Amino acid sequence: MSDEGVPARLFDLARRAQAPEALSDHGLRVRFGDPADAVIQVGQVWRAHWEDVSALLLLLATEVRDVLAAPVSIDPPAEDERCFVIDASLTAFAIDATVWADMAGSVPVRVLERAVDQWNEAIPDWILQRSGSGGELPQGVRPGRPTSDEFGPSALVRAEIADDLDALARAPGLPAATPEEPWQDLASLLRGKLDLAALRAALDLPQPEVMRILRGKAPLTTDQMAVVASVTGLTTEQVAESVRPLPLGLVLKAEHPRWRPTWQQRARTHGITEAQARLTASYGAYALAARETRATEPDWDQRLREFLRDEAEPAGES
Repeated sequence: MSDEGVPARLFDLARRAQAPEALSDHGLRVRFGDPADAVIQVGQVWRAHWEDVSALLLLLATEVRDVLAAPVSIDPPAEDERCFVIDASLTAFAIDATVWADMAGSVPVRVLERAVDQWNEAIPDWILQRSGSGGELPQGVRPGRPTSDEFGPSALVRAEIADDLDALARAPGLPAATPEEPWQDLASLLRGKLDLAALRAALDLPQPEVMRILRGKAPLTTDQMAVVASVTGLTTEQVAESVRPLPLGLVLKAEHPRWRPTWQQRARTHGITEAQARLTASYGAYALAARETRATEPDWDQRLREFLRDEAEPAGES
């Protein structure tokens, strides 16, 4: 793969179609700007990626932490009567693209990686408003051809896409605070029945770190949740829920695609997963903001940058 964020086979297809520039890193930057300034808009085609799963998605609508999107395939060629095929002249791929409109659903923003194309908004508008009730198709769009083989190539592509969408939907997100959900920290749940020494020994952490856990100010790994549960007698679910959820504003910033390269690099540096890199940095930024007294919402992007800067330059170093 010559450019991160775009599947290698897209470049191969583009080369064969003699249109590689639109999907090169330079071409993507010309059309969409720097990935750090990414803006999510209806009509864009994004590459979604999580772990070993990748998919192309046409954005139909934006939601709070999700997008309503329809999967797109370009290789291998596949279609059925529930699809719509976009003419090659309307795409950056320079080959026909199939939109599996009936499989559209909510996909978390946190799995979006990079915008790779922008289609006329008439296409997502038609899919949302009129695909189920007939009407004239947008120019350059045709209905998919029916297939009679329920085990043929198109059926296999449809099944693979369904599996990929399920995997993307399961990508772990940040815990977000909601007004209607009560929250209790671990100390409150234990109501004074805590053996602090035993908990410190079991977690093998200094007392300040254990106190942060007791107050719900530090994220816990799955293994740590199991340790705390075994020492306290609580269930792992109770322990997991004792971590203070993050402000929604911070969650929306940290889960935006513009931060993904940072989380991926942090994960490589620390030998952790992307989800863990995002989670611990978000709690670090939250801790920075908690030290301040202010009436307005913090600039969460700035707090995230400050945490990462302090992490890279520990106190006492210059």
